[in-house]
Amino acid sequence: MDTMNNVSLWFGNFDKYFEIKYTADGDSIASLFEKDFSLGYYDRDLVEKFWSGDSSDDITILLEDFSYDDQLIEQFKDVQIDEPYNAVILIYDYKYDGKIKISNYKNDKLNFIGSARYNKE
Repeated sequence: MDTMNNVSLWFGNFDKYFEIKYTADGDSIASLFEKDFSLGYYDRDLVEKFWSGDSSDDITILLEDFSYDDQLIEQFKDVQIDEPYNAVILIYDYKYDGKIKISNYKNDKLNFIGSARYNKE
């Protein structure tokens, strides 16, 4: 699957869900996020995530100040968000297959919003 210039987007309401731990040998242990969505390999250096104490249901505000935000906002502007979120995760050069749309973590949930193309400028 061609994943270059694709970005996958999730919205949620928590932070530690993305925490990656390591074994004594230095090998990484998948985060709860990676396990719940059955993510395959992706370059962890190409991840942007943001957590805020304030929530929003405005996709423009949620995506503001991320890399390629103008391109992403344009592609996701018609997505209806039915609740406010305070966490955003973007994985660049990765196209998630969307098999799992929602994951519940404690009393919160994480929603896969979709994938989009972006042009490296």
